Amino acid sequence: MTEQKYYYKSTTKKEFDCIKDDEKLIETLADKGYTVYSVRQKTNQLIPYHEHPTEEMVIVLTGKVRYSVEEEIVDVDEGEIIRVKPHSVHSMVGMAEEGISNLLLVFI
Repeated sequence: MTEQKYYYKSTTKKEFDCIKDDEKLIETLADKGYTVYSVRQKTNQLIPYHEHPTEEMVIVLTGKVRYSVEEEIVDVDEGEIIRVKPHSVHSMVGMAEEGISNLLLVFI
């Protein structure tokens, strides 16, 4: 796990004992009471800077995304997770070579 002041990065294996089984991940997250969205992020599609009052977690099922969290660049690859702490200003852009990154967006 890579922990920083505004985020931390981990893997689905460490966090949920699961590699890429999105159904198992969704079930596990829903059982915890989290709000979960399935997102298809196109390459070069930008989600502009914003912040949330709650923690945001993004799980990369396929592809790759690049986050900017409080001006720090963080690449998140397939099977990795980024958890952005509440009120941390962040943006995201798709970086998948295949054109689409499949993500789970979770609000905790």
